[in-house]
Order: sequence, then C-alpha cells, then structure tokens
Amino acid sequence: MPDLSPTDSHSSEAEIHALRAEIARLRTEQGQYAVQQKEAERFQKSQARFRTVFEHSPLGLKIIDSDLTVCQANAAVGTLLGFASSELLGRGILDFAHPDYYADWARLQQDLWSHRTPWFAMDTCLVRPDGSVLWCRVTSVLFPDEGGELGYTTLEDISVRKRLEAQVEQYTIELQDANEELAAFNEELQVVNEDLQEVNAQLVQTNTELDTFVYAASHDLRLPVTNLQGLVQALVEQLPADARQAELVEPILNMMHDSMDRFRHTLDRLADFGTARQETGQSRESVALAAVLDDVRQELAPLLAASGGQLDVDLTGNSTLWFSAKHVHSVLLNLVSNALKYRHPDRAPVVRVRSHREMGKLVVSVQDNGLGLSGTQQEQLFRVFRRLHPHVEGTGIGLYLVKKILDNAGGAIEVESYLDRGSTFTATFPA
Repeated sequence: MPDLSPTDSHSSEAEIHALRAEIARLRTEQGQYAVQQKEAERFQKSQARFRTVFEHSPLGLKIIDSDLTVCQANAAVGTLLGFASSELLGRGILDFAHPDYYADWARLQQDLWSHRTPWFAMDTCLVRPDGSVLWCRVTSVLFPDEGGELGYTTLEDISVRKRLEAQVEQYTIELQDANEELAAFNEELQVVNEDLQEVNAQLVQTNTELDTFVYAASHDLRLPVTNLQGLVQALVEQLPADARQAELVEPILNMMHDSMDRFRHTLDRLADFGTARQETGQSRESVALAAVLDDVRQELAPLLAASGGQLDVDLTGNSTLWFSAKHVHSVLLNLVSNALKYRHPDRAPVVRVRSHREMGKLVVSVQDNGLGLSGTQQEQLFRVFRRLHPHVEGTGIGLYLVKKILDNAGGAIEVESYLDRGSTFTATFPA
C-alpha cells in the first residue's frame, strides 16, 4: 500500500468531514420531513373532522368572504333556506335577506372585517324561494385563510321563538288595553257606587221615616178605633129592644164588631212591625219557652176549638232562653197561628212544637199538616206585605216580623215545606 503524502491525507479528511456534514444534513431534513408528514397527517385528520362536523351539523353552517359571498355551506343551511347547499355557493347573502334587514348584514360586514369586534351575533329575517320567511339567529367569527380572512357563520332557526314573542307582545298589548278598560270601568263603578251610597242613604232615611210613620200611625189610630168601638157599644145599648129584633140589625152589628176587631188586630201587627224595625237593641231577660207556649195556647184557644185543631208541645232539656219576652211571644204566636189558619180543608190541623239545644242555641220547630208551600211561594215567604193564600185574612206582616226579630238578634228562621202536605218552620234563637 503506497504511502499517502501529507497533501493527500489532508484532502481525504476534508472529504470525510464533508460526507459527515452531508449525512447530518440529510438526517435533519429527514427528521423535518417526518415532522411535516405528521403535521400533514394531523391537518388532514383535522380537516376530515371539520368536514364531518360541518356537513352533519344540525345547525346551518356556512363560510362567507368579506363581500358576504357564500364560499361553503352545509346541508342544514340548504334545508333552512329551501335550496340545495351547492346552489348557494357563490351567491351573496343579500340574495336571501329580507329587504327590511339589509342593514343587519351591513353591520356584520363592517364590524367583523374592521375588527371592531371578535365576533358578531344578530337575529334577522331571510326569505325562502316560496316567499315564506325564516327567522334565524346568526353568529359569525373571522378566521385567517390564505392571506385573507373568512367568516365562519352559524344559522339557528328561531321562528318558533319569534312567533311566541309576537304572541306575548300581542297578549301584552291586549292586557294593557284590558287594564285600561278595567281602570275606566273601575272609575265608572266608583261613580256608580258613590251614587248608590247616596241613594242608599236616602233609602235609609226614607225607611226610617216610613217606620216612624207606621209606628206613629198605628198607635195614633188605636184611640179612634177604641172610641169607635165604645160608640158602637153605646149605640147598641141605646137601641130599643124592638129595633134590635129587626132582621138586619143584629147581623150588621156583628159585622161592625168583627171589622173593628180586625182593624185593631191589623194596627197591633203594624205597631209590632214598626217596633221590630226601630229597635236595634232588645232588652233581654230569662224567658221560659213552656210558659210562652201556654200563653199562646190560651190566646189561640178559640181558633183551636173552631178548627178542631191540636197543639202538641214537646220541649227537650233546658228550654229557657235569654231574649226579649215579647219577641219570643210574637215569634211563636205567629208561627202557631199561621199553622192553624192555613190548615188543609180535608183534615183537622195538628201543630207539633219541638225544641232542642244545638251548640248552645235553642232551636224551636213548628210543624203542621196544612196547605204547604210550593218552591216559588217559599222564595217569597218572608217578604213584607206578601200574602200567599188570599182566602185567609191577614196583613202579610207576620212572617216578615218573625224573620226581622231573629235576624236582628243573630238568630235565623228556615222553612221546609211540601205542597198539600204541610210545613216545618225552624226558629234558631242565639245563645
């Protein structure tokens, strides 16, 4: 092997060094290429994932340029607008925008591409080929692309929400109108109430004056009636015996006596009526119900005898009450006498009076087997001067007086009646 000269040795080392440098460079490039390959693979996978999401998203997705031209659109956008997605490419957004909302897109274009805001959102209206409108929520954000910038935009159908908002707005307007009408009605009602209060005040005054007149007139007329009865009796005593034997004299005298008795009875009822309406506070005392019914039985003895009637009394437990004695007598006298007067023509009257305690209150029932009352008659039963059986003499005051006495004291009166079978009146005296 020939010996190398120093010059040749130096040249060989230089070549070896160059070869090593080249190998290192190639290895570096190989590493960079591998990295680039991996980056390219990741980019392709990312692109594939983006395309998958973009194409299959239920939201409308599109990419627009700075002129608002559609560069890319998914199937959902086409479905929303009534086009195939491919038919949208290259078309401007304003081709689908409602003319009243062009300004919305102008603001989006200006604010995004001037970088006034990193993203832009708006509610706007688009028009489909068939003329129907689509309300949608548009959200757009910029991203760089080949030295420029594109807008990544989503479209969300909000038509249902807009319809609901329109309904709410309409309902709000209607509610405001209704409130205004109600306020006006309330003002009218207030005026009416003020008028009614004035009328009621006048009615109260009129009723008071009427009560005073009835009370005074009934008392003032008693003396003339008494005097008239005395004069008739004096006239009878002055008549010669043969004159009294005349055919019509005795019947006429009897009718005069009966008429004056009825007149006096009517005056007594009117006086009681006036007293019951005028008395707001009753002087109360211990009243034995049994004693009151004994007085009523004696007072109605002629009527019981004439009608062949029967008064059956059964008082359970403590029947003493704390009440106005004359008013207890008036209540029971009215109820029992009515039971006898309104008897059924086909049977003798039987009146049953029962009492019991209920939550401290004394409950007294008066049951008869008389004519009874229809439903319509029962509705009118306790009205003043209302007579439901014209064939029986009366003033139409009795039951009104009973109700007034009990109502004023915090009690109550109720009736249960069946036509042609009889009635049961239940009076509740307060504890």
